[in-house]
Amino acid sequence: MLFRSLASRLRDTFPVYYGWIVVAASSTVVFARMAPAITTLTVLIFPISQQLGWSRTLIAGSVSAGAIASLALSPTVGWAIDRFGARPVLVISVLALGVAMLSLAWATIPLTFYIAFASARVVFHTSAPIGASTVAARWFIAKRGRAIGVIFLIGAVGGIVYTMVASLVVESYGLKTTWIVIGLMVLVISVAPSLLLVAERPEDVGLLPDGDEPAADAARKMSPISAFNEVEKMTLEEDSWSLSEAVRSRTFWLLILMGFACYFVHTSIGVHMGAYFRDIGLGATSAALAVSVSWIVSAIGSLVWGWVTDRIPVRYAYCGMFLFQAGSTLYLMFTGGTAGVFLASALFGVVSAGSNVVPSVIYANYFGRSSLGKIRGLGEVGVLLGQGTGPVIAGVLFSLQGGYDTIFAVFIVLALGCSLLALKARPPARAAVLNA
Repeated sequence: MLFRSLASRLRDTFPVYYGWIVVAASSTVVFARMAPAITTLTVLIFPISQQLGWSRTLIAGSVSAGAIASLALSPTVGWAIDRFGARPVLVISVLALGVAMLSLAWATIPLTFYIAFASARVVFHTSAPIGASTVAARWFIAKRGRAIGVIFLIGAVGGIVYTMVASLVVESYGLKTTWIVIGLMVLVISVAPSLLLVAERPEDVGLLPDGDEPAADAARKMSPISAFNEVEKMTLEEDSWSLSEAVRSRTFWLLILMGFACYFVHTSIGVHMGAYFRDIGLGATSAALAVSVSWIVSAIGSLVWGWVTDRIPVRYAYCGMFLFQAGSTLYLMFTGGTAGVFLASALFGVVSAGSNVVPSVIYANYFGRSSLGKIRGLGEVGVLLGQGTGPVIAGVLFSLQGGYDTIFAVFIVLALGCSLLALKARPPARAAVLNA
């Protein structure tokens, strides 16, 4: 109640609709989530190996450990968001993330390193993206795509910043200082905004989704009871599903399948892309720069995909994203030269942005706001399975065949197939669920 009162006072102190303040505050958590990103670990894997004497395989295994833990915890995180609210989940998440990154400075045995880094990756995979996109979806309906696009734009910027910070600090001050700096950045950037500025729903502070000013102004002139009833009536126009209803719809399982396929392909390419660039003749510095390009394009692309999902049926946007994924993978197979590699990386960034924004929008648009945390939490199981299995299978096929042609062909076929599935993923019909 104390925070609700604070948010109610703050809503009129900003020159923009307060929902955008909530989006900005939530974005700091998605920015912080990039602290344990694969690109950060890529920069630090060599000094970790040198200083602690660990193999690169052992170090990289912490990413898999985080994926396994996330797979088990994702439904629980979704339940907690709906039960306790996104704000406390986001605050606890960034506190835990900051502590985990700080503790890596003293993680000198594999067990403690795995516990700390895997804990950070759980926040990366689950509570940060699900919590932030859920709260944005609750504040926006007509502008939902743009709001979620802003969140993942800031996240992409975080990927660039943390990678650069890790690279610069480790060269000058060593590994221990690097982990401390990264951990402090997480805490300083994200804790206060998520704690003080995030409100769960516009209705909690007497506002309406999307900042419907005339309706909001009219509500202020009504009695408290009448205003509440008006807000309730308008927000109930968006159909909301319970988790039990969602799992009985065909569309929900199509979304899980597409999430698996999307990240099976995307994560595999992301993990192996740097090595692939080296295989086709690029130098180490050029390969690193090419990978960085994908982050820049992803940041811009997040806004573009957000705008697209607000303009066309979201299943068409999902179809387009899969077609883009298939086309960019085909281009990657035959690319060569520095310019070609940079273009391939840019195309990967476009897909990366779409894979963050489009699924977040489609779940919210199809299943509404009331149980979105639970539904997203269970839906992310498909994503996590794709992330966990894809890179391993790609690595095994590379070892057996000495190249990526076969797995790239599989990726193309899988993406093309899902582009057709996306067209079948129509908004679920409640009548069909009730008859099931």
